[in-house]
Amino acid sequence: MPKSNERQEKEKTEDQNRRFLLVQSLRELLREEEPASITFAKVCARAKIPRASAYHFFPNMGALYLGLRMVHSQMVSLRLAKVDTSDFKTWQDYVHFLAREAAAVVREDKALMRVVYGVRNEETMHVGKVLDSSITKLALSQVEARFLLPDFPDLNRKVGIAVSLIDSVFRYSFREQGEITEEMVNEAARAAIAYLRFYFPEYLLYRQ
Repeated sequence: MPKSNERQEKEKTEDQNRRFLLVQSLRELLREEEPASITFAKVCARAKIPRASAYHFFPNMGALYLGLRMVHSQMVSLRLAKVDTSDFKTWQDYVHFLAREAAAVVREDKALMRVVYGVRNEETMHVGKVLDSSITKLALSQVEARFLLPDFPDLNRKVGIAVSLIDSVFRYSFREQGEITEEMVNEAARAAIAYLRFYFPEYLLYRQ
C-alpha cells in the first residue's frame, strides 16, 4: 500500500533533520579538533545517530565534508549579496571589501576555516570551484552596477583569476599560521588589485 503524502512529508523532514544534525556535529567537532583526528564514528556519536543510519545520508567523511563546505558556500554568497554598491568610491575599495567579507566568514568559525583550508579532497575542491565561479559572477555584477567597466574579452575570467588569488593568499596564511591574519587579508586584496590593474584603469567612471 503506497505511503500517504503526510507520511512521506514527515519522513522527508526527518531525513533533512538528520542530515543537518550530522553536518552540524561535524562542524562542532572541527571547532575542537583537527580534521585528521575526526572519524565518521565520532560524528555519529556526537549526532547520536547510529552509523548504519548515517551511511544512508553520507556514505563517507568526504560526503560529510562536502555538506559542510556547501554550508560555507551559501554563507559567503548570502553575505556578499547584501552589499550596497553605492558605498564604494573606487573599484579597489570593492576588492578590499571582497577580501574582508570572504575572510570574515571563515574567521568567525574555526570549523569552516578548517574545512575550507585544511581538508583537500575531490568533493570539496569541486565546491570550491563552484563557489569561486559564483563569487566571480556576483562580484562582476556588483562592480558593473557601480562603475563603467572597460570592454574587453574574457572580463569574467580576469575577475575569476583575481578571486582565486585572494583564496590562494588565504590558503597560504592558514598553512603558515593556522589562521587568516589581518595582514594577509590586506595582502590578498593587494594581490588581486595588482593583477586587475593590468586590465582596469586606475579610476573608473560611476554608472549613472
